[in-house]
Amino acid sequence: MNEHAWVLMTALPPTTGHEDLIRFATRCARTAHVVLCTQPSEPFADERDAALRAFAARAEFGDAVRVHRIHYELPQEPTDAPDFWDLWGGLMRDLGARAGELVVASEPYGARLAEVIDGQFLPYDPDRSINPVKATRLREDAIASFSHLVAEFQPFVRKRVTLFGAESVGKTTMTNRLDELGLAAAFPEWARPYLELETVGPEVTAEKMHAIWRGQLAQQRAADAIATRRGRAFIAQDTDLFSTIGYWLLKGAEFGEPAVPAALWADAARNASDLYIVLGQDAVPFEADPLRYGGHCRESDDAFWTNLCERAGLNWILVDDADRAAREDRVVAELRRVFGNPLAYQRRGAEYQSTGGGR
Repeated sequence: MNEHAWVLMTALPPTTGHEDLIRFATRCARTAHVVLCTQPSEPFADERDAALRAFAARAEFGDAVRVHRIHYELPQEPTDAPDFWDLWGGLMRDLGARAGELVVASEPYGARLAEVIDGQFLPYDPDRSINPVKATRLREDAIASFSHLVAEFQPFVRKRVTLFGAESVGKTTMTNRLDELGLAAAFPEWARPYLELETVGPEVTAEKMHAIWRGQLAQQRAADAIATRRGRAFIAQDTDLFSTIGYWLLKGAEFGEPAVPAALWADAARNASDLYIVLGQDAVPFEADPLRYGGHCRESDDAFWTNLCERAGLNWILVDDADRAAREDRVVAELRRVFGNPLAYQRRGAEYQSTGGGR
């Protein structure tokens, strides 16, 4: 087995294709040196570095993966500079590359790079027959191909959305629907199953509200890891800590603690969603439920929840379409709007022009 293998990448963004490439390098050399090339003008430069270093720290690799970073503007094509290959060969040697060591790549440039450092080229899956994932597709539509992002990079681009508003407006239905559509990992209201336990009971007390606070906070903190495992671009929450604040404002006097704790406000702010979708209640018939604070009627109107959003400085919209299909279409459109196209970027370079289509 060779001592060292070198893998050059821009990882814009880091994909499971890069993951496979690095893993292959660790199987043909004792140490795989990943050289990440980022430029100040590119998106997610620091995040790509952080993700690859976290990936390299996985227990499966031990100490077999070392990440190096080159972070400044450099020519990306041989036609960009007459000394292109000498420049890149010098950069690799400065990082420690030596004659006889491996250069592992899926693109044709790997052969030329190996030549200039007097190394050996070892190609990996140049036809993309093992894993056809392409970074170009992620840059065009990250939502559709989100599961192809390296797990450690996913949290940097994932968005969190909370369905917000009064009782019986369809928050649970909409949250689950976003999961069914493959867009989001759905997270239910933490309080409901807690209050349904026979050992707990539905009566709301100050002690139970503090338990709901702790439970909801823990669930929100755990959501990213679960969404990453499922490869979903969104976390969709059926209520969150700001919902807890809302019900505290409504019922605090009844359970003997009228003032919302400052620490709850702080926890809610630190874990706020990227978007709050207030589902309007006018077109949705109320369904009585013993666990709902209002019993046989709603105890709050849309203005109460939109005012809470304003007070907390949240990003929010009101979706009050009467037709269920229209509501769904509007919510999905708003998710896509808040997500945007964060990975959109066109970089010149052989990496994106290979016969395999680029990673």
